[in-house]
Amino acid sequence: MDKQQDALHRLGRRLTELREQQRLTLAQLSTLTGLDSREIAAIEAGQADPLLTTIIALCDGLSVSPRELLPPSK
Repeated sequence: MDKQQDALHRLGRRLTELREQQRLTLAQLSTLTGLDSREIAAIEAGQADPLLTTIIALCDGLSVSPRELLPPSK
């Protein structure tokens, strides 16, 4: 797995972790962010490379900072 794919998988795992900590479903996070639940699911699976605006929407919906969402690089 290359560095970019690894980063996307780490982001996906962190997003899932934060969503589940807040006991939110994909549909609920979709409503909070205005993002399609399929897009969120793809990000969580490490299959999508989200735009900065998408990351900001996710942070706003989860009430976390980008630093909390974006895992540190290895």
